[in-house]
Amino acid sequence: MQGFKKLFTVLSISTFIALSVLILGPPLAAQEPTNQELLERIEALEEELQYFRDILEANTEKATEARERAVAAEAKAEEATRTAESAAASRTARPLSDTKWHLAGYADAGAMFRTNGGDDTFAFGHFNPVFHFQYKDIVMFEGELEFEIDEDGKTEVALEYATLNFLVHDNVSIVVGKFLSPIGQFQERLHPTWINKIGYAPAGFGHDGAQPSSEIGVQVRGGISIGKRSMVNYAVMVGNGPRMGHEGGLELEGFGRDDNQNKAFGGRIGFLPVPYFEIGGSYMKAAVNGLEGTGALMPTTGKVKIWGADAAYTRGPWDFRFEYLNTVRGALNSAEEEGGEVEALDRLVLKAWYVQLAYRLSEITSSPFLRRLEPVVRYGKFNISGNHHLEEENAQTRLNIGLNYWIAPSLVARIGYEQRKFLVEGIKEKLILLQAAYGF
Repeated sequence: MQGFKKLFTVLSISTFIALSVLILGPPLAAQEPTNQELLERIEALEEELQYFRDILEANTEKATEARERAVAAEAKAEEATRTAESAAASRTARPLSDTKWHLAGYADAGAMFRTNGGDDTFAFGHFNPVFHFQYKDIVMFEGELEFEIDEDGKTEVALEYATLNFLVHDNVSIVVGKFLSPIGQFQERLHPTWINKIGYAPAGFGHDGAQPSSEIGVQVRGGISIGKRSMVNYAVMVGNGPRMGHEGGLELEGFGRDDNQNKAFGGRIGFLPVPYFEIGGSYMKAAVNGLEGTGALMPTTGKVKIWGADAAYTRGPWDFRFEYLNTVRGALNSAEEEGGEVEALDRLVLKAWYVQLAYRLSEITSSPFLRRLEPVVRYGKFNISGNHHLEEENAQTRLNIGLNYWIAPSLVARIGYEQRKFLVEGIKEKLILLQAAYGF
């Protein structure tokens, strides 16, 4: 605005001088300027007039550019609005899929070295993919396959579990199919090798042990909050139940057909007074038929009862666990092997327990390497009475001392020492165990 005011002043003075000359005539001779002076004054005025013209043009160009930028910004805003409205309309017209799926699982590999004689061996271990498919909040399918390489190099495939989970309420799910046994804690919660702090099952908690591994049937499970911090979880199941195993033992696995009229009933209840501490109790009752065979005796049916208790404290770097199971099969007539001679088998009692403590060093050091270390110790015992063959082969105490290095939250490398003492003959086995396990 100052430029325009100055230009207006100059033009006004110039006009006034020109009018004065025309009206009044030339000034007195003493004051009359020469032609050269008049030309110089006119040129100076023209230069100043051109200067202000340049300023006016520059301001006009800047204003034009600003208007153009404003128009372009407005066009972009309108385009963004149209895009957002189109996307919203598309979402309304085509809702997200009602189905979801997820792939998880784990794999491990390792080596076993015997310090007091025997064969050292490398082992691939397991590859266990786990599949999840869910439809809305109504039903979810869950299944786990296990791929394992046996001693002869052949690949064995097993179905660990496969269930349909009907989500009927926030506190209730109905599970049908083949599911991991809710009796105790280890099989259902800890058996994946990347979760298991030692990497191998405690004595009596693997196959041919005191704990059922799976069941085929129906299960109702859920949890109920008590106050702000406490909670009760529960699982109640009915299934086909166990069968007689070789050498008079029990096969506590899920079978696709019930071979008697007696179903297995049982479950577990857990109480968490605080979120990081849980105590639980388990119970199951079933029956098994004696195996068919030769001889004068006919197979009979024996009752099976299992009860147990467990506890877990998992706060911060601490991980403490305890578990006890007592499995009893009543006396019955059966062949020890299918087709063998039927004989009277005594009452069989299997008792298994372990206590385990692990501590992550992340709370006591700032070293990036040491913070990833986790020492762990586990001691357990598996007692068998009523069957000499099984007692001689499997009754033992087992001590494990290990060190885990957590490369990532679900990737661990571990080294461990294991000592097994067989109770019948007093033989000791000492092993060095190496393993890498990955949960994905």
